[in-house]
Amino acid sequence: MEMNNNEYFIELDKIEKQYNTNTKKSMIKNVYNEFSKKALIHVKEAVLGYDIYKYSEYKEHKQNLIPIVFDLIFKETISSLKHSGDLSLFQTEIERIKSRFISTGDGGYLFFSTPLHALVFNLHFYSVLHMFNTRHFFPSLSKYVGNIIIRSAITFNNVYEYGSSSYGKAIIDNSRILSKDRLNRFIIDKMVFNYFNKYFNGIESLPIITVDFIENILSEKMEKMTFFRNNENNESQRNDLNMPVIRNVHVQKIEDLLSKNTKLQLYNIEIQYSAKWFDTNEQQKPVTFILTIGNLNVNNMN
Repeated sequence: MEMNNNEYFIELDKIEKQYNTNTKKSMIKNVYNEFSKKALIHVKEAVLGYDIYKYSEYKEHKQNLIPIVFDLIFKETISSLKHSGDLSLFQTEIERIKSRFISTGDGGYLFFSTPLHALVFNLHFYSVLHMFNTRHFFPSLSKYVGNIIIRSAITFNNVYEYGSSSYGKAIIDNSRILSKDRLNRFIIDKMVFNYFNKYFNGIESLPIITVDFIENILSEKMEKMTFFRNNENNESQRNDLNMPVIRNVHVQKIEDLLSKNTKLQLYNIEIQYSAKWFDTNEQQKPVTFILTIGNLNVNNMN
């Protein structure tokens, strides 16, 4: 059971009273390693990170609005999930996604049970971002602020909660990736790459993955899904531009990122997909479009 803050302090106080500076370093190490394992419950999660390109270069009156714009896009993405075919994928995660979001002002970090959840959320998020940039969503605000360009990354590693926030290697690695990327890419780490290799025969295979295949992987019943093929009539769905579907996925190995003596193996992802969006607050005809996330620039990160 996870401790509250006072319980952390009580346990640490007990350790301090039991040991002193004369205690062997190896014993102290074992004691605090055990405390960390017991007190801080680590869970392997997918972290989706966002960073807004050249946020610091916006003029102050526009810069002040950027966190609000990001929150509008985030809120509309959640709404989009609730009204899309992916509701069954996210229905047990939506409240957790909202409550655990870590804002950085010019982006932030979101937490998911698997990299698949993180990737599907990213497709919805970029769809709403596209609607903002093309003046369909908050058109006057979009015209005033201008186009917003976002880089994104998914990492898959340990995360733990302390107090009201989350910490851990997956967040640290994600932050380092976003801080080093200057090309506005969509980047995944080796753990995410391995996840899709293990369960989906590679991330490049997503365009041919069906809903029943995902059901078997997740051991959950999916009513339907937005970007993946129905189990029947797959070819007709692929050729229908009005049907949301992942069309192409390209993956390229990037030179390893060296940051603070940490080596990260990274992959550059480009995904082209067709999508359909409608304003959930207005009774308007849906907008259909084809969008590409990421790019094929593989210049190194260092």
